[in-house]
Amino acid sequence: MNSNSISINLTHSIVRLHLDRNSVPILHEVRNQEDQLMTELNIDTEIAIISVNGTDSKTFLQGQLSNDINLLDHQSSIFAAHLNNKGRVLATFIITKIDDNTYYLLTSREIIDKITPRLKMFVLRAKVNINQINDKHIILCENINPQNAQLPNTLNWKLFLINNGIPLVYNATEAEFIPQHINYDLIDGVSFTKGCYTGQEIVARTHYLGKSKRRMYQFTCETSHVAVGQKVISPKLNNQPVGIIVETINQNNISRGLVSLQTDCTDAAFIDGIQTHTQLMIQSII
Repeated sequence: MNSNSISINLTHSIVRLHLDRNSVPILHEVRNQEDQLMTELNIDTEIAIISVNGTDSKTFLQGQLSNDINLLDHQSSIFAAHLNNKGRVLATFIITKIDDNTYYLLTSREIIDKITPRLKMFVLRAKVNINQINDKHIILCENINPQNAQLPNTLNWKLFLINNGIPLVYNATEAEFIPQHINYDLIDGVSFTKGCYTGQEIVARTHYLGKSKRRMYQFTCETSHVAVGQKVISPKLNNQPVGIIVETINQNNISRGLVSLQTDCTDAAFIDGIQTHTQLMIQSII
């Protein structure tokens, strides 16, 4: 396996992340092996890398993350989440295996200084070293819509997350969701057969006792005043909170994004805190 190239299997396509010591400072077009024109996009400002290394690294990660680390023995990457004891998501990761004792965890740069010491708390006597990697650049290689080619890298990265239903956790959304609330089970970010891990009881109970009352959806909204972590309300429940914004971009007074929302309020969801209570137009992802 090429440790500098990570394939991410999505519903309709496969994209690649490249980890390289040479930065791609702007959008850069290349051709892939199928001679398709792709765009390389530097996302260093958005994503950071945590290295988990040592002879006990697999066992350690198996006990701390929602997915089965053994899957990386035969695939390039997996989604996985780290939870608190109540099953609430503290971080989401794209994980790849570098060698038998080394794993890279890619996560939101915004939370890197909080989640790294959090993981170190659980090392105890395990033969594991956890460090931030600062000498590699993170490049997304994707077929970007030509209409978006001139957008800043950050906006194109967020469009990628929104279009593919990939949730990241930020400071404003830390511990707001269980994995099912952000469709993490639907994108194969949760294993229900691997055994115990921190927060597993709540996740398993929700899975086996019935449908989750909240799911993640795509939305559009006719306002630019939408932010990650913002509450969503519904007149169906006397304008009580029924959801929270997971990801968003704002362009030309229109907001697009991902929202974790009660499934019975998708036709009547409004942004809280805006005078007009602007309605979200909801669309299913999966």
